[in-house]
Amino acid sequence: MSHIQLQKVNKAFADKVLFANLSYTFQQQAYHIIGKNGTGKSTLLRLLVGLDVPDSGSIILNNHYPVSDNSVNAKNLFYVPDDLAVYPFLTGKELLSWLAKARTKKVDEINQILERLELQPHLKTRIADMSFGTKKKFLLSSALIGQPDFIILDEPLNGLDKKSQQALLMLLQEKAIHCGIILTTHHDAHLDLLDPIKVELVEHHLVDKCESLVV
Repeated sequence: MSHIQLQKVNKAFADKVLFANLSYTFQQQAYHIIGKNGTGKSTLLRLLVGLDVPDSGSIILNNHYPVSDNSVNAKNLFYVPDDLAVYPFLTGKELLSWLAKARTKKVDEINQILERLELQPHLKTRIADMSFGTKKKFLLSSALIGQPDFIILDEPLNGLDKKSQQALLMLLQEKAIHCGIILTTHHDAHLDLLDPIKVELVEHHLVDKCESLVV
């Protein structure tokens, strides 16, 4: 089973310590990272996909591969940040076609994602010309293509209406059968669909809060 292991990770910016000897293992399950603003939730996700590096310590995928190895994480760790500043010159179709070549040959899989997120009418629109919500759905759909070890999402429900939030979480629920899901969000109205383990960032460490949202 796939897993990401953080071993004695330390990370600070200037005089602000975010993580101190942080050790935790993410298994192939769904996780909801919670914590107060400024505790390092977004930084944690960037560390998990190798876009940032710890000051010391290690982050290892499946016991062997450092997540900072691009040849590994590009195939095994699919990540969507909160800022959306990617590929503005591409149309929605071009973005997904480019990603699909590297991730899957299953056209039906892509079409199903587009249909469920109601993106077909926007395939010829450039990313730069899309509304925030439509742009967000295209970028999120890119993380649903293929079969990674983990899908890692920073505030994926921001900018989505309730219908789109529910559709996304149902898609993630289906993906979670075969891969891990790690996300942050302030919108947890529909998270029972995904049934994630809550993990809180507190005092520079990760602490399991509960096993499940579903009783």
